[in-house]
Amino acid sequence: MRAPTALRPDVPSFGYAAFLSINATSIWGGIFPYLSAPCQTPLTTIVFYTVQIASFWAAFCVCMAVTWARPAFARRAHVLAFSVPLAFGPLMLVGAMYLESLAFALIVVAAALIGVGSAGYLMSWQRVFASLDSARGNMALIKGTGFSALLYFFLCFIPTALTAYLIPLVLVPLAGLCLWIAAEGTDDAQPMFDDVPREHALVYRNALRESLLPALSVGALGFCSGAIRFIAVTHQDLLSTINIFSMFALLAVVAAFYGAWRIRTIHVDLMSVFRVLFPVAATCLIVLPFAGEWFTIIGSGVTYACFMLATVLVMMHCGQISRDSGINPVFIFAFYGTITYFLQMCGYVVGYASGSEVTLGVEQLSFVGLVALYVLLLVALVGRRVGKLHTNRLEFLMLTPKARRKEASAEIAVSRAVRARTTAEADASEEGRASAAKGRAARAAGSNPAVSGEAGSSAASSAVAVAGSAPLVDRLSKQCLRLSELYGLSSREAEVMELVARGHSGPAIAEMLFISENTMRTHSKRIYAKLGIHKKQELLALLDEV
Repeated sequence: MRAPTALRPDVPSFGYAAFLSINATSIWGGIFPYLSAPCQTPLTTIVFYTVQIASFWAAFCVCMAVTWARPAFARRAHVLAFSVPLAFGPLMLVGAMYLESLAFALIVVAAALIGVGSAGYLMSWQRVFASLDSARGNMALIKGTGFSALLYFFLCFIPTALTAYLIPLVLVPLAGLCLWIAAEGTDDAQPMFDDVPREHALVYRNALRESLLPALSVGALGFCSGAIRFIAVTHQDLLSTINIFSMFALLAVVAAFYGAWRIRTIHVDLMSVFRVLFPVAATCLIVLPFAGEWFTIIGSGVTYACFMLATVLVMMHCGQISRDSGINPVFIFAFYGTITYFLQMCGYVVGYASGSEVTLGVEQLSFVGLVALYVLLLVALVGRRVGKLHTNRLEFLMLTPKARRKEASAEIAVSRAVRARTTAEADASEEGRASAAKGRAARAAGSNPAVSGEAGSSAASSAVAVAGSAPLVDRLSKQCLRLSELYGLSSREAEVMELVARGHSGPAIAEMLFISENTMRTHSKRIYAKLGIHKKQELLALLDEV
């Protein structure tokens, strides 16, 4: 398998970038400037975005239920079912420019179609990224996010009159084509796609339990973004500028993360990231009412960028859960979306309750900031009491398999040489010590051979007892850890490898790790492929050489 290429565009990253740029340009804001003046009323604007965000959230709820009840149907229809509404939604907005008598109705229907189509596209891309191996999937997601910001900046230089036609006639079909190609190349033989959730209810309950806190955390940031989004869409003079600052902030974070990932392996605790994003968002919310217009723009942009960054991490997290536990990626991501976008919708309602559609004053911003800050602190308090969970740890392994294999072979060769030399020296030293001890024992015991025999027997028994004690178990754990580092195994693969090395059966391992037996077999195949072996005996031999 080829390693992920640095910044070379590919179908998944480019298609995802096109989709995100559509969101940033026409769905999340900037759509009404190129509509006719009668369509740009405060009522029309509020209705459009309210319907859009409600349908966006409802699509996640429906997909979660359908994936649970009819996983086969969801697997067949996910791309086409959402391509149609996302294509027709922007076209209806264009129609509203010419059919003024039907403009309001067309705008409402377009909002519902765009909301449903956008949610479906997001879940479809999640399915594509989860189907790839961890390095390729995360790399495509990061590149797509970065490219979307660059594509958005490019679209900002295009006249808005041209953008009205460019989005539905060029960008939407292009994004759909890329999604279709990526989905057709998906390996549907993986356990995550064959899985029937109802048959493994315990596995799914465990995954949902451990995913609840991260979902609430990103939902708290979504609450803040929802409130800020309402303020932005009701003040068109601020909307595009806030979008630009949020894109700049997101691009800077993605570039920094990408640079760090290229030079080292990164392990990220999801809740630790949220604990960093929380104070950033909270600071912006506190200062927001008392600062000038420019800080309002910058603070709103940074807060929204925090939410977008959290969404990227959640997509990576859901992909990892799907690979590790064999859980349907659409189901687990829909679970996150149901919680996250419900809280974002609540934030949108709070923005509406503040009365900010009339004026952008201190009173309105203070109300929004205090409520959003309360939600942030509440989730942070819950997160602190719950503590860390195993599944909240993200890993980014960047070495290519070839490089890992070469490095591992060199390390093992050195280990063999050192061990051989150490063993030879130890044997020689032990022989000398044994001769000396024998002489001392003979002198101490005198001519009584019984005493000498008892002493030797006692020493041997003691040695056997020490050799068979707990340090042998610790040594195996260290060997497994070292081998996983050399060959780039994931944490879950390292867990499975150690349990196999300890002699546990496949069904027992599946039960201990809350995964299906099919997922367990898939992990074993991937472990053996990475190590270049074919059976358990070869694994044990390789561990002895580390």
